[in-house]
Amino acid sequence: MARKSKTQQLTEGISGQHLALSVAAHLARTQLIPDPLKLYDGQHLTDMLNSVGLALARTAPLHVIDPAAGEPRQLSAAELDGAVAKRGATTLVLKDGRSLAGVSIKRSDLRQAIAILKAVGLPEIAPAPAPLKAAEPPGANLEAVRARLTEVEGLLAPPLLPAQVERAKAGAVWIARHAPHGRVANLAMQLMSALHETRGTEEIPGGFRMALARLRAALHDSEHAGTLN
Repeated sequence: MARKSKTQQLTEGISGQHLALSVAAHLARTQLIPDPLKLYDGQHLTDMLNSVGLALARTAPLHVIDPAAGEPRQLSAAELDGAVAKRGATTLVLKDGRSLAGVSIKRSDLRQAIAILKAVGLPEIAPAPAPLKAAEPPGANLEAVRARLTEVEGLLAPPLLPAQVERAKAGAVWIARHAPHGRVANLAMQLMSALHETRGTEEIPGGFRMALARLRAALHDSEHAGTLN
């Protein structure tokens, strides 16, 4: 096996570095909001960082130091479901009431998350480029989202070809844009993130299968409730 060059080792080392969620939210904010140089009051900036931090939590893997091992461990999807970013994204409050400080994200995952959020849009501060027409009935929208998800599933039959993956990514972006609120949009972004893991491989990663199953279940629940939210 060929040895990696020092440049490759350095690049991989930087990509694997962890950034505090609050720092990552600052960096993402400068690329996601329409006017990053505009001055905001302290409360407005804090709220914005909370929104960006939460968007990152919905899109990319987050980590926290495991007290027993003394090393970062990835937070599970169950832990992040219903979590809220507070105090300028310096604290992540989980649904069960636990407050986590020192939550981090890898640089490589941050770059990927920013790319996804640019494509999907962030309704709180940076809407998607092509929002759904307000006149479209919710029922029709749900039917269209379900049809697009079926299309995405059909594209991802192994062995995976780059063109298949890119078309599937476009489908995931469409789903997130047309379900701009609620759990369906969040899970579509997680599906988009999982699709990035297929780069350079012909296999479907387990994370993608899980994201797809959770999105399918959320759509089923939405259909039963008669709404996407």
